[in-house]
Amino acid sequence: MKTIKQLEAERCEKVKALTPYSFTHFTMYNYAVLNKITSSGYNYYQNKRKHANCFIMADTETSKDKTRYRGASNHVVIWTISIRSMGFNWVTLWGNKPSDLCKAFALIKENLKADDVSIYWHNMSYDYVFCRKFLFKAFGTPSKQLSTKPHFPILFKWDSGLILKDSYILAQRSLEKWGEDLDVEHKKAVGFWDYDVIRNQDFTPSKEEATYIEFDTLCGVECLDKMRLMLGKRYNNMPYTSTGIVREELRKIAFAHGGRELFLRLVGSYEIQRKLEACYHGGFTHGDRYSLGEIIHDVVCKDFTSSYPFVLLAFKYPMEKFCSMPDMNLVDILQDKENGYIFRLTMENVRLKNPFEAMPSLQFSKVDAVKGEVLDNGRITSCEAVSIYMNDIDASIIYEQYEADYFYCSEVEASALDYLPRWFTDFIYKCYEDKCTLAGVDPILYNLAKYRVNSLYGCCVQKPIRESDIEDFETGDYKKEEPKKGETHEEMCRRLYQKFVSNRNSFLVYQWGVWCTSLAMKQLFTLGKCTNTELINGYEHHRWIYSDTDSIYSDDWNIEKVEAFNADCKARLKANGYDVVKVGDKEYWLGTATTKPLEDEYSVYKVLGAKRYAGRCKEDNLIHITVAGVPKKKGALCLNDNLDNFEKGFVFKGTDTGKKEHIYIYVDDIYIDEDGNEIGDSIDFQPSDYTLDEAKIDAEAYEYYEDEDIGVSYEDEE
Repeated sequence: MKTIKQLEAERCEKVKALTPYSFTHFTMYNYAVLNKITSSGYNYYQNKRKHANCFIMADTETSKDKTRYRGASNHVVIWTISIRSMGFNWVTLWGNKPSDLCKAFALIKENLKADDVSIYWHNMSYDYVFCRKFLFKAFGTPSKQLSTKPHFPILFKWDSGLILKDSYILAQRSLEKWGEDLDVEHKKAVGFWDYDVIRNQDFTPSKEEATYIEFDTLCGVECLDKMRLMLGKRYNNMPYTSTGIVREELRKIAFAHGGRELFLRLVGSYEIQRKLEACYHGGFTHGDRYSLGEIIHDVVCKDFTSSYPFVLLAFKYPMEKFCSMPDMNLVDILQDKENGYIFRLTMENVRLKNPFEAMPSLQFSKVDAVKGEVLDNGRITSCEAVSIYMNDIDASIIYEQYEADYFYCSEVEASALDYLPRWFTDFIYKCYEDKCTLAGVDPILYNLAKYRVNSLYGCCVQKPIRESDIEDFETGDYKKEEPKKGETHEEMCRRLYQKFVSNRNSFLVYQWGVWCTSLAMKQLFTLGKCTNTELINGYEHHRWIYSDTDSIYSDDWNIEKVEAFNADCKARLKANGYDVVKVGDKEYWLGTATTKPLEDEYSVYKVLGAKRYAGRCKEDNLIHITVAGVPKKKGALCLNDNLDNFEKGFVFKGTDTGKKEHIYIYVDDIYIDEDGNEIGDSIDFQPSDYTLDEAKIDAEAYEYYEDEDIGVSYEDEE
């Protein structure tokens, strides 16, 4: 008696023999063969709709017209659609006109035995703009949309069952890197397409061009299929985002261990949630104002090993519902080790205890009110008065660095501290353990382990109150979700929060994410003290040159203090029952500060401010840069191997770095140009220059960098 799996495998082989793969023009394909692809139902509460058991990836290639710049000059010149099911590729269709792409979508939908058909795009935000008017003309406007921010849609759904999804937010990497990481059969054919050639919609691709467009979408469907198998998912319940992968795994574990019940015990009121959001901050990124612009020799970077997973394992978090307290003295709050606090901190006549403090921590962009502030690249060095929401972890850093005539804590909320639930911390440790043990052994499983580790923290900072960015399908503009008729903005926010709390799939509380970033910053400041000091005007000044969330750069480390710091990290892990991960003769400790020899060492190094630094790496003797908004490799080449060029006023030319400015062009209606090209809306790319400046001292705050989940709900993901 053959098993169901054996019978299914035999069926797949028969279907494969009857439907040999082809790369064909969309008008030459027999769409009736798609009837052989099965479909699966959703859960019962989703009206028992059926979803096609296949992966479909679409892609477009565009060109400027022969004048290069003439209004809405960019247009689609060729497109492909690849279909994969039952473990093999069925077909790659191609055509030239965007209206024909929509015809192909309709034929595919018509011949698949399914109510819903999903079509993926890798970086849909680009292709969608060129096709949107043609899609609306063929299928009407979508009934549902989901965007991470303006011009970054990740889902469109039509009542007919056509669904467009973005795969980039799931992969979190380029198609080229995704194909390499998952080691699929058809990897992106880099270099086979010349983007400078002017093309029209009547051209037939050369052999190399055909390979390029074919492999793009084949690579996409093969990557999706590998991820499906790795995750143990079905075609109809693939997560939308990389964070969604981990969140679903965690949810199953949580629900088996009372996670939903714990959530309901811990989740606070709407007012508490708003205070927590005011307390939340991202990673600490800053350059020492006394080192700016100097060329510093022999700089070494100490990097935390998985900073956020470590603090989730090694520290205690609010594990009771927050309760209101009377106004308190800050010292009393900081001395209480049994409870965690959130509060509004008010200070008057604020100044640094040490005027030569390398890393002031009071963040201008988070203050509720401030007067007479003096800033160091977005951090307050002094002010007449300030009011800011924070927790006791961040307040301990403030109290250590600053003095004031008046410290006052109002709107105080307290919660008893304890370790995070075991089902959560065991999962975190297992993800890290997998990442360590699979490195160099199984590249596919290793990359999945990296997905998990990198997404764990994001699961805790999904914003419950998130006003969606909604596209106006007539104009292409985006606006925030508006309140319902007769509803105020405040009432809408309360409704959204209550929806999150009552959603049966909510199980992680926001305060864990707030504490995670605060504890990670506390660890960063603790490591910063492991640098040696120099005397400036009688004050000690740490040789803490630069920091970026989980790393510190210094030219004078106190190795004994670093070893003591690492010993403390190990002890904290052991105190909660976690130990070293051993792989052969190698040991991996979460949270410890390490340096990769040569790779993290610089013969010369220069900082101009947050996200603006460069150095000559000892490993390859080349200059490496990090400048927000400038591609790293091409940007470094612009310096002509001379670190002296890295200075205020230097221009990274867009023509050299490849950095482009997006210009969205929306037209009234589809039109045909003089070359016979169908043209709708488009995106024009202009080279974008970046002028290097120094940190803004005594000026307004710099751009604030956050690391958080986009807030896609489980309800959306299903």
